[in-house]
Amino acid sequence: MYEILSRLLSDKDNGVFVFRAFSLCHIIYILLIAAAITLTIFFCKNKSQEIKNKVINITVILALCLYITDFFLMPFSYGYIDIDKLPFHLCTSMSIMCVLARNIKCLSKFKTSFTIMGLIGALMYLSYPAGVAEADGYSYRIIQTVIYHGLMVAQGIFAIVFNDLDLSLRNLKYDAFSVLGLTIWAFIGNTLYSGVVTETCNCVEGCTQTITTYSHDFNWFFVKHDALYVFSDEIDIYFAPFMMIAIVFGMCSIIRLISIKIINLTISKTTIKNQI
Repeated sequence: MYEILSRLLSDKDNGVFVFRAFSLCHIIYILLIAAAITLTIFFCKNKSQEIKNKVINITVILALCLYITDFFLMPFSYGYIDIDKLPFHLCTSMSIMCVLARNIKCLSKFKTSFTIMGLIGALMYLSYPAGVAEADGYSYRIIQTVIYHGLMVAQGIFAIVFNDLDLSLRNLKYDAFSVLGLTIWAFIGNTLYSGVVTETCNCVEGCTQTITTYSHDFNWFFVKHDALYVFSDEIDIYFAPFMMIAIVFGMCSIIRLISIKIINLTISKTTIKNQI
């Protein structure tokens, strides 16, 4: 059974239809995601708010299910479980937090912040999917990654368009708390999981050899190094965390502002049309 699933889910590379950042496959996938989101909004625009909320909730749950299921399918695709996908990055952690905020009352005040941050993380990754291996566009690794991030983009856009969020600027404080919380959470993950473990064995009598059994230097949420590793380690150790906080919080603010402007403009046009 393992061999069958491994052949089905493992990376493929025929050199023809290969997925790379800004390749034809990349562009096609983005267009398909945009089309699916647009069609869903079109079919739901005249539906009740209850149905719209169900669409958002289903999208969020599907993203989380896809994320969790991936850990069970990774051994067939990669040959191992990639712990880099633990929930310490922006897009992976928000798939969990979006579901929790929609179902746990004490977290409901952070629903807007988590939704927007999930949207931002997914947009950033889909814009430049550096972590995806160069493989055929129909490989499991590519399809899972694209669909998952597509769902995270969709849940954010649906929530904004279907008026499911409190976008008022007075709630920017929750965005700030969320970004700071994620920064600390990512720092904990980087500290716990980064390191080198070696073992000394007597491979030949009288001769010892040191073998590295674990070696990882994680940079979740890019709080250790900038995302593109442009700056030196000496600068990044002080610069990277504040840069990510500023970027994500700034993008949250921009999305709130733009959304408010668009909503107000739509309301004004509807009012004028009704008066006519």
